[in-house]
Amino acid sequence: MAKPGPTETAGEGPQLRPLHGGRHNLPRDVVAFNQRERMLAAVASVVAGQGYNKMTVAHVTEVASVSRRVFYEHFSDKEDAFLAAYDAVDSHLASLLAEAAEERSDWPEQVAAVLVELTRFFAAHVDVARLYLVEAAVVGEGTVERREQSTERLIALLSEGREQRVEGRGLSPGIEEGLVGGVMTMLARRVVAEAEQLERFAPAAIEFVLTPYLGPTEARRFACGEV
Repeated sequence: MAKPGPTETAGEGPQLRPLHGGRHNLPRDVVAFNQRERMLAAVASVVAGQGYNKMTVAHVTEVASVSRRVFYEHFSDKEDAFLAAYDAVDSHLASLLAEAAEERSDWPEQVAAVLVELTRFFAAHVDVARLYLVEAAVVGEGTVERREQSTERLIALLSEGREQRVEGRGLSPGIEEGLVGGVMTMLARRVVAEAEQLERFAPAAIEFVLTPYLGPTEARRFACGEV
C-alpha cells in the first residue's frame, strides 16, 4: 500500500515534523500539542490520498509518527479526528476571510476579496481542500451542522448586498444560499480535477455571485479587477 503524500497543516501549511525520540526538555502539554497538530495534519494527508472511508487509525498514527495510545488520548475514533481537523481548517479559514473582507470598504470589493482568498487558500493547500470541500460530505451527520455554519458566514456577507445595492432588494429569499452552494460545489469539483489551478476560477466565482446584485456588466468588471 502506497503511503499518503506530503502532510499539510490545517493552518498555514508548513510541514510538521515528528518529535525526536528519547529524552527531551519539552513540557508535557507542549509535546501533547505537537502530537495533536501532527495527527490533524496526518488526517488531511491520509484523507487526500485514501479518502475518508478508507482512512484508518493506523494510517493516521503512521503518518503522524505517534502510537495508537497517543491517538486515543486525543480522539475517540477516526471520525472524531476528522471533525477536529475540519474544525481547525474552518477556524483558520474564517480568520483569513474576515481579514480579507476587512481590508475593503465597498461591499462588492469585499465579496471579490473573500472569493480570491478562498480559492487561493485551497489552491495552496490541496490536502486541506479535499478534506474540507469533498470528504466532509461523506463523513455523515457529524459534519452537517459544521458545514452549515461554514456556509452561513458567506451567506451573511452576500446578504449585505440586499441593503447596499438597489438591484439586490428585489431578489428572491434564499438566493444567497443558492449562490454560496453553487460556488462551493464548483470548488469541490475542481479540487478533484485540478486543485492546484483553483485560484484561476476566482473571476468566474466573483462574476457568478455578484451578477444578481450588480447586473452582468458591473459584476464582470469586478471579476476582472477593473473597479
